[in-house]
Amino acid sequence: MLDIPLLIAVAALAGAVLSARGVWRRRGANRWPQVTATVTGSELEELGSPVQNRESPDQSRRYLARVHFAYRVDGHEIISDNGRFDGAPTFESREEAEAYLADYPPGRTLAIRHDPGRPSHALIGAAHLPTRRLGLTLFLLGVAAAALWLGWR
Repeated sequence: MLDIPLLIAVAALAGAVLSARGVWRRRGANRWPQVTATVTGSELEELGSPVQNRESPDQSRRYLARVHFAYRVDGHEIISDNGRFDGAPTFESREEAEAYLADYPPGRTLAIRHDPGRPSHALIGAAHLPTRRLGLTLFLLGVAAAALWLGWR
């Protein structure tokens, strides 16, 4: 017979490990070198395939906002976008995505951080810890602990 609390604990622990890995990756990215980049363009992409849209037309749409930029590392020009490390942000409405992209007109200069080992992997903005992901990690650890406690009671 399946031990449901143990199964829940294992699943929550696996989720906590994956979430903690993301926090650790971001922590390392916060120490990447910072350079100035120039926005070269942007694009808005509606997510979802025509098959998905036909099978469930009431499904909410998501919009991917990608910003392209160029910068120099060790004398080489690198062309990248905001989707190489964490993924480009997605929005539930086209208006929100367009408002985000309006903040990045072509020609604007940005401070970015890039991976020294793979300079095309870059992040826009200041260094920060992903507090939501850290909270998710702690929550999942709590769920795993509670499930184990219930299973051994």
